Amino acid sequence: MEITAQMVKELRDQTGAGMMECKQALIEAQGDMERARLILREKGAAAAVKREAKQASEGVVVSAVSADHRRAALLELNAETDFVARNEEFQTLAKELVQQLVDTGFEGTLEEFLEQPSQVASDRTVRQRVEDLVARIREKIVVGRIATFSTDDTGSVDTYIHLGGKIGVMVEVTAGSPAGAQHPETLKLVKELGMQIAFGNPGYLRRDEVPQHLIDEEKEVQRQRAINEGKPAQALDKIVEGRLSKFFEQVCLLEQGYIRDEKKAVKQVIEEFSKAVGEPLSVKRFVRFRVGEGSGS
Repeated sequence: MEITAQMVKELRDQTGAGMMECKQALIEAQGDMERARLILREKGAAAAVKREAKQASEGVVVSAVSADHRRAALLELNAETDFVARNEEFQTLAKELVQQLVDTGFEGTLEEFLEQPSQVASDRTVRQRVEDLVARIREKIVVGRIATFSTDDTGSVDTYIHLGGKIGVMVEVTAGSPAGAQHPETLKLVKELGMQIAFGNPGYLRRDEVPQHLIDEEKEVQRQRAINEGKPAQALDKIVEGRLSKFFEQVCLLEQGYIRDEKKAVKQVIEEFSKAVGEPLSVKRFVRFRVGEGSGS
């Protein structure tokens, strides 16, 4: 079968692969367009397999939020180099995938998400959409992590992206009523907390969430530090407790100093917003992604 320039152009438009690669794939597929697409995908996947030892530690964190602030998502898309991470196609794919998480209300695992039909290309799965980009760019690209929040009508969720996508935060706040959840001050608080978490990097929401073994380790560290400083034995317990409070202020969101006024703890700021709304507000959960965390994949 004759391979025409129009066939090559059509395959190139569909896949983004080079002209010569498209022509060779069509020749190998004897003019079968679908088979040629599969050949190009396979070659792209093979190129990605060769790069499995590479570390995809660059990338971007993107977010999406539903109009009613009841659903939100974070997604980290990773690549080997910052050059690719800034590529327009890469950025567009990341935004497409995180929007799909929100639009479909997806709440499964990352592996399950990769097998979902693409919202943009119904004949492709999410995994295949990523593989298609790998085939065009010829660099390892992986969806590193996803997180989704969904709440009822007394909750409000929002996201905050920092450093051009290097850090992403998602927060859920609950109110006493649907009106309270949609109150402008509640929505403002959620955004403020997102900024707080991006800068403060708390590991926990409150003290009782900190694992006991971490508390015990910190106590021992501070006790030895006090001993090394020559503090009197009878004062050690009091010194350790005081320094443990400082530890909680670092790792617990509600204990941290507010980024706009370090003299106030975050929990005090939430109380002030609650008064403005006219009903109690509380933080239910949060998640923070930083590009490249634990990226061995």
